[in-house]
Amino acid sequence: MSQRLSRLGPDRSAAGGAIVTCDSPAHIAYIDHAIDFGGAEHSLIELVSRLDRTSFTATILHTEGAKWLHSDQIADVERIAVFPDHPLLQQKRDEVSTGLLRLIPNVCSTVQLSLKLRAALRRTGAQLVHTNSLKTHFIGGLAARLARLPLIWHVRDLLREDEGYHWLRRAAHLLHPHVIAISKVVAEQFAGLATEVTVIPNGIPLDKFCPGPPSPQLRSELGLSADDYVLLIVSRLTPWKGHMTLLEAVAHLADRWRQLKLVVVGEVAFWEAAYEEQLKQQAAELGLTERVIWTGFRSDVPELLRLCDIFVLPSVEEPFGRVIIEAMATGRPVVATESGGVPEIVVDGQTGLLVPPQDAQSLADAIETLLTNRQYAQQMGAAGLSRAHQLFSVDRVAWQVQELYQKILSKGG
Repeated sequence: MSQRLSRLGPDRSAAGGAIVTCDSPAHIAYIDHAIDFGGAEHSLIELVSRLDRTSFTATILHTEGAKWLHSDQIADVERIAVFPDHPLLQQKRDEVSTGLLRLIPNVCSTVQLSLKLRAALRRTGAQLVHTNSLKTHFIGGLAARLARLPLIWHVRDLLREDEGYHWLRRAAHLLHPHVIAISKVVAEQFAGLATEVTVIPNGIPLDKFCPGPPSPQLRSELGLSADDYVLLIVSRLTPWKGHMTLLEAVAHLADRWRQLKLVVVGEVAFWEAAYEEQLKQQAAELGLTERVIWTGFRSDVPELLRLCDIFVLPSVEEPFGRVIIEAMATGRPVVATESGGVPEIVVDGQTGLLVPPQDAQSLADAIETLLTNRQYAQQMGAAGLSRAHQLFSVDRVAWQVQELYQKILSKGG
């Protein structure tokens, strides 16, 4: 595997001028199948909105009814609904990858959708295809190869064997994409393949996530008193994000920290509707009903981050952890798991504390360390803020991706 981490020098900021010198801008087709907002879609919007328009133009090819496209940042970008709300696009990963009876119709559906997508690519005049979601790596990848266009997979997932890991590797072997991996651990999924991989970490808009005083109105809205210590988790409600472990950790701390509150931000995906009720039942059984605040989806995450004392993300095999960077950029100390791509973001003991996944006692101990030593927590928050600005600006990411476009287009794919 050819793998490298692109780095911008100190003179290569977002204001550095055009990436490519050419008579007309190169046209990039972005493909994403999601209906709802997710981290991948946030990242795509931020990338497309920062394209050097003298060098690149964009079309986003998407599923009918995609809610995440309603963003002012991409109001001037061409958007084409190519996919119907097809059952294949809504299947869970383990449903897609297992069973011969399911595999045959899925292959047929993939080919059908790919042919439809190839026609759209030809109509748009795309010169490079950039897929942004797992299923479009397969569907969009096949369409790109049928259209004889260079292909980039933006890989943001860590897959288990039952979630299609072997299919991802087989598709990479057949389609020969250039892979952008959001972390080194994500890149390792392509080890041993003749697949060119560039590691480009996710970035965030640093002007949006910044330190500041918490909102008294927001604190009141959430039912928090001025004396409460606030833990915050922001993520989709899904088992691998570790909410159950976090609830157990809060239960360990409850007797010693009577003013401790947990704010849980996020909602379930449609196929996990019962999981939210399971979490609330767990909280009740642990005696935490009055301590846990469930907000559902919120669009005011920067304000919520400024409200908390400690940000917590106890994921199991987190591919990256974009929200951790958001917390760091807000000057908040982080407690997270030493798992997946998280250690590539958090420097243990300097910008946060890392604990083993699914270990409620270790998680509780780390939280208590920061609750007890407020100066230490503040120092971590300041160090995290510095690290976020040094490494994880979305403008830096946009430059790295555009440099990769230039390289691929100059080689003719």
